[in-house]
Amino acid sequence: MSAPRCHRRFVPALVSLLALAGFVGPAAAVPPQRLGGEYRYWRAEGDSDLRDYVVWWSRRWFHLQYEYWDFVADDSHDHARPEIGVHIPDRRNSVYTLQWRREYRRDRYTVSTDQVLADHWVGRFEVSPIVWPDSTQTVVSGGADYYWGSYNFASATIVHDPRENDLWIFPMRVRLANEEDDWIQLTLSPASRHTLGWAVDLKVTGFKVGVERNSRYDFTNVDNVILTVGYEHSFPVRR
Repeated sequence: MSAPRCHRRFVPALVSLLALAGFVGPAAAVPPQRLGGEYRYWRAEGDSDLRDYVVWWSRRWFHLQYEYWDFVADDSHDHARPEIGVHIPDRRNSVYTLQWRREYRRDRYTVSTDQVLADHWVGRFEVSPIVWPDSTQTVVSGGADYYWGSYNFASATIVHDPRENDLWIFPMRVRLANEEDDWIQLTLSPASRHTLGWAVDLKVTGFKVGVERNSRYDFTNVDNVILTVGYEHSFPVRR
């Protein structure tokens, strides 16, 4: 699939989701808007260290994000990664998402859904074609979340990334939170090719810190440690 053809398919789908918003019922509670930013430093083997700057704004129906990858090596390819997503809930509070992100010399499109399956259970499925000028490869993932309380959950996901070594990833997360949405999150992410990742993230009164360790970077086998600091502010939606 060429990039122009993928654009022609994505735009009508986006319009269809926006039209669907006029027919679905409102959720029981309107979540707050969120405005935030973070700085991530990727300490990787070789000369591929990366300074990663991210800002975002989200409401119930959509989110906007701008990310900039600033590599330490002078001969690396620094680039911006703008992103926009549209999230349409139905009367059951299941959600349907269309998202676009520009990456280096490629576009990444995502179509996903979070389906309320039963009390406490949410199922997830995602298809994400990555489109270069001359080729397309598609990342597919699926999984489930179990929620208890307002913000506590445990999740398990299977991800298939066909790039390079045809990687399978199995991230598992547990988040323990209070009613103010302060939380600690633990992640364990085994993958094929004998690789393993883990992460510990903490959010308190809007401030976020985290550390992540991987024996891979996406589909490559590059050892890396990622340090994150950030802040997110929530404020109510005015009707």
